[in-house]
Amino acid sequence: MPSSTPIAQLSLDFDSLRRVYQDGTWSPSCVIDELYRRIERARGDHVWLHLVPETRARETAVKLERARSGGAHLPLYGIPFGVKDNIDVEGLPTTAGCPEFAYRATRTASVVERLEAAGAILIGKQNMDQFATGLVGIRSLMGHCRNPFDPDYIPGGSSSGSAVAVSTGQVSFSIGSDTGGSGRVPAALNNIVGLKPTPGLVSTYGFVYCNRSFDVAPVFALTVQDAADVLEVVCGYDPKDIFSENVGSVALQTDSGSMRFGVPDSAALEFFGNDAARSAYRESLDILRALGGHEVRIDYTPFADAGKLVFGSAFIAERWMAYHEAIDHHPESVHPEVRSAIEAARHYSAADAFEALYAQRILVQQVAKVFDSIDFLALPTVPTIYRCDEVERDPRKLNANMGYYTYFANPLKLAALSVPAGMMHGGLPFGLSLVGPAFSERALLSVARRIEAQVDGYLGATGTRARAAHRSPSAI
Repeated sequence: MPSSTPIAQLSLDFDSLRRVYQDGTWSPSCVIDELYRRIERARGDHVWLHLVPETRARETAVKLERARSGGAHLPLYGIPFGVKDNIDVEGLPTTAGCPEFAYRATRTASVVERLEAAGAILIGKQNMDQFATGLVGIRSLMGHCRNPFDPDYIPGGSSSGSAVAVSTGQVSFSIGSDTGGSGRVPAALNNIVGLKPTPGLVSTYGFVYCNRSFDVAPVFALTVQDAADVLEVVCGYDPKDIFSENVGSVALQTDSGSMRFGVPDSAALEFFGNDAARSAYRESLDILRALGGHEVRIDYTPFADAGKLVFGSAFIAERWMAYHEAIDHHPESVHPEVRSAIEAARHYSAADAFEALYAQRILVQQVAKVFDSIDFLALPTVPTIYRCDEVERDPRKLNANMGYYTYFANPLKLAALSVPAGMMHGGLPFGLSLVGPAFSERALLSVARRIEAQVDGYLGATGTRARAAHRSPSAI
């Protein structure tokens, strides 16, 4: 029997869309019409920088409907998505949050090509911290989006628009970029899932890079299984990406059933005075224990040291390679904190670059020993959340605080995801990060599904209740 849900109230999680497509209540072209109505109602919220023309998106939907009726296999049939505006889509501008940097793309990123081939429908390109340099979501001279739970608070960055668009029901999922936490921090602050794959698992060809040697393409989604379904489509070797790993699905770690989770010793646990976040973290660890998990205290030092490499070493020169022309020729168009962070590259030498590479390698070896005694780390995704005006008064320190639990993951070549783990006092969301060894995505997703079922909260900021029971996991 067709669903009676009005389209204006339709949730965009994959299950809901697949049901209405299957029973004939709504078609992808009808959903596209509704999404553009939603986006129009939210005009001025600074979530989108460039939209695919509505007529073009609807034409794509109609073509997919015909292909589906002809028997085509489309695992993401009719699922709408967006991408961060440092990801190329042929014919659309790429600005990386800076109009003076803008160019019209003549290529399409590999990840977008794979998604469209699977039946997903691109809606447009989303706002971001300028040059993907920030974790707060308000480092923009063009206007920034707001946290949907409280507009006085930051949305998280740098993939701010990508997370807000999913949380508020404007797309089903988004692809962002993550160098130091940009696929996890905004996920946590918007009550959605942020899946950060191991560097090299998903192609970053067609991205404007920050740190090409360890940038990744994260997935923002309403549910853990939705993120897993997207990862299944986009992962895999890409010869156009020089850092792509030809690992094959066999190399991905499966869930062993073990639940030894690492927690930093009390001296390293930091919430910067946010007692609500501390309490929420304790409650999330209680969930893991109730699921049969065994807590192991670990030395957080090598993780913290690896995090310092992102902005405190010659690795910053990789950002300089991407953005120095805009900074040199249009300094007034670059956010002061972004410019300051990237211009730090001027102080490093070639010898410093090798020192950073050696330090990275040593830390990778040290952390590998930590994972001999645990299956994954269980960390707060962010230690706290700040008001926008607080960040404006102390932008550098507070931005750095947001990355305390995320900066290290990519330099150490680890897999990670942030899963909603309830609400803090005051009605702001809390996210728990699961961090595992390289290519442990399957195992992390399995644990995250169990947490999600226990929390059984809401999907983003949509007000739609999450279901305790979820689909059987797809093989990744």
